[in-house]
Amino acid sequence: MVRQDRNTSPLLIEHENLDDKIYTRLKRMIAERELEPGQRILQEKLARDMGVSRTPLVNALKRLAQERLVEWVSRRGIYVKRFSLGEMAQVFEVREGLETVAARLAAAKIDPHEVDELLRMFRGFSGKLTPALIRRYIERDRHFHWRLVELAGNPHLTAAMESVHMMIAAYQLGLPRTPAETIPEHCAILEALRKRDPDASEAAMRVHIRRSVERLWSRARTEESNR
Repeated sequence: MVRQDRNTSPLLIEHENLDDKIYTRLKRMIAERELEPGQRILQEKLARDMGVSRTPLVNALKRLAQERLVEWVSRRGIYVKRFSLGEMAQVFEVREGLETVAARLAAAKIDPHEVDELLRMFRGFSGKLTPALIRRYIERDRHFHWRLVELAGNPHLTAAMESVHMMIAAYQLGLPRTPAETIPEHCAILEALRKRDPDASEAAMRVHIRRSVERLWSRARTEESNR
C-alpha cells in the first residue's frame, strides 16, 4: 500500500492567517458540494487532510455555524446545514428585500453595453432543458444577480448579500422556476435598468423574486402536507 505524503495533500494549507484560510477553504468546499448538505464533518480526518490541528479548524467551523452553514447536533457531531424548503423560502424573502435595493442603486450606474451583455447571457435556453443547460442557467442567473449587487456599490449591502448568495449557492437544488418563467422577468429588470429608472428597476426585481418566494412556499406546504 502506497502511503500518501502529507505534504502532497490537495487540502494542505500554509500556517499563515490559519483560521481565515481554513474558513475560506471550507466555504468553498460547501459551495462546490465537496461537503454536501446533511454530511457529517469528520473533524480529525479534515484536520489531517488540511495538515492543521483541530483548534483552528474548530474556530473556522464556529464561524460557519454563526452563518448557518454548519450546525452542531447534540451527541452526534457537526453537519453541513441542510435547509428545508420553508427555510429556503425565508432566505429568498431576505433576498427580495436586499436585491430590490441593489436594483435601485444599480440603475444609476449600469452601462447600456453591460445591459446588452447580460441580456445575451440568457439566450439559448428555449426548448428542452438538459441537466447541463440547467447548470449553465443557474450559473448565469447567479452572475446576473451578483453583478447588480456589485454595481450597487454599497459595501454593507454586498456583505449582507454574500451570506444570502452563499446559502442559495450551497443549497439550491435545481431551479425554483423554469427559464421560460424567469428569463422574461430578467429582461424586464434589464430594460428598466437600461432606462436608468430606479423605481421600475426595483419593482421589476421585486416581482421576479416574490414569484420565486411564493413558489417555494407552495412547494414547502405541499411537502409538509404529504408527510
